[in-house]
Amino acid sequence: MRIPFYDYSIINRKLKKEILKEINLVLNLADNSSHESYVRGLENKAADYFNTKFAIGVDSGTTALQLAMVASGIGEGDEVILPSYTYISTALSVSNIGAKPVFIDIKEEDLTINPTSIENTISKKTKAIIPVHIHGNPCDIGPILEICKKYNLELIEDASQAHGAEYKGKKIGSFGIGCFSLHTSKTLGGVGNAGIITLNDRGVYDKIKKMMVPGNNTKELLLSKRTPCIMDAIQAAIIKVKLSCLDGLNKKKNKIAELYNSLIANEKIKKIVPRKDSCPVYRDYCIRVDNREGLRRFLGRVGIETKARYKLPVHLTETFTYLGYKRGDFPVTEKISREVLCLPSFVGLTDDKIEFVCEKINKF
Repeated sequence: MRIPFYDYSIINRKLKKEILKEINLVLNLADNSSHESYVRGLENKAADYFNTKFAIGVDSGTTALQLAMVASGIGEGDEVILPSYTYISTALSVSNIGAKPVFIDIKEEDLTINPTSIENTISKKTKAIIPVHIHGNPCDIGPILEICKKYNLELIEDASQAHGAEYKGKKIGSFGIGCFSLHTSKTLGGVGNAGIITLNDRGVYDKIKKMMVPGNNTKELLLSKRTPCIMDAIQAAIIKVKLSCLDGLNKKKNKIAELYNSLIANEKIKKIVPRKDSCPVYRDYCIRVDNREGLRRFLGRVGIETKARYKLPVHLTETFTYLGYKRGDFPVTEKISREVLCLPSFVGLTDDKIEFVCEKINKF
């Protein structure tokens, strides 16, 4: 039995009829304004889903983060606090605008940013906090919001892996400025790359809109360093169909996680524990194990593909050497980066294959 880590084609095949219908509509649009109007339709649909006043379609999750920061007045010499356990693009979005990423540690239980570590890193240059809802696990947003209010900081959510996740009954991406990647690898993804920004602030919304189109000829355009960056209508067509199905897709992902949780019974394996007041969406189903590479090889020999994401914490990458961080600065992050292994959990993964994976893990 061969079990791939993911298979994007399953969802696309199931939704092929609806997707092709939307793409056909796009192919028959006659001019630029029609394309822009079509993308606005998706933006309105996304704002309704995420319970925000506005949504803006862009070309990637990195673009979403950058535009959100620049529109919030963040730039050269400012500092932005974020976890080191994340995809490197989170930090690149900060450095790309001339700001300084300031890393902090995470919590061992759910792998998200540790709110108790934030205040010690705040300086006069700090302008924003980027909590990352990693693997689809919502961060503890409550205390982070309080810190933002206390120090007048922007809250910019990296929700690139948490489409549809909730914290205390409220959608992730609606607490501050929500920044989502809509890459193919996400549950809500196009074919290629795209992103979306969700927000409630009209002023920030207007600034982002001015930064997106070269023809606007404004000072904001120069600040953006990310134009042109509008979502194209073909991506919007695919994402529009998948957004209508997102809750159903997330339910399937959660059922896969529940089955893994019930069947994995190996004392060497530690499971990730989401917050009880949250609804995760399991972009990845992750486990922790001391001998991760040994388990990867063991599973690989029987045809099970796995991923060890973020093996090198961002603060230890060559890209960010200039910041002066060293090994040992963030012990939980560094420990987690050595232990986390992501198992196959794509929509369409059958129970018998999950059972096979668990059987092999239990024998390790």
